[in-house]
Amino acid sequence: MAWFWIVLGLLAVMGSITWILPSPIERRQGERRMEALRLGMKVKILIVDDWVKARLNIDRSSQYLIWSDQKPRPTSFWRIPGRDDAWASPPGSGSWDLLSGDFSVILKNLPPDIIGIGSENGYVWVALDDARSNIEPRAIKRLLEEVLALLTQ
Repeated sequence: MAWFWIVLGLLAVMGSITWILPSPIERRQGERRMEALRLGMKVKILIVDDWVKARLNIDRSSQYLIWSDQKPRPTSFWRIPGRDDAWASPPGSGSWDLLSGDFSVILKNLPPDIIGIGSENGYVWVALDDARSNIEPRAIKRLLEEVLALLTQ
C-alpha cells in the first residue's frame, strides 16, 4: 500500500511540473517573439475592435511592429475569408484608395498567415497567429520595411 501512495505522489508532482512547462507551440512562439525583439521589432497582443471581431471571429492577435519617425500614412487592412477581394478596410480608415495602387501588389503577395496589415502613430504593423505561422521574424521585418517605404512616399 505504501508503494501505491509513493507512485501516486510522484505522478502528482510530475503532472504539476508538466502542466507548468510551456508546450512546444508556446516555446516556438516565444522563440519567434524573442528573435523579433532582437531584430528591433516590437511584439504586442492586439485586442481587435468590433468590426474585425465580427468578420474574423477572433478577439486578439499577435502584432509585430516597427517604428519610424517618418510618420507613415495611417492605414488598416484585414484579410476577410470567403470574399473575392480578400482585403477590407474598416469604415472611416481612409485607406481604400491603396487597394488600387502599389500597395495592392503587397497585399496580394502576403502569406496567408498574415491576417492584418497597417500603420498608425508612426508604427507599421502586421497581425498574425504567430503560434501557428511559419513566417520567420526576418521575413516579417523585410515586409514591414517594404510597407513603410511605400506608405512614406
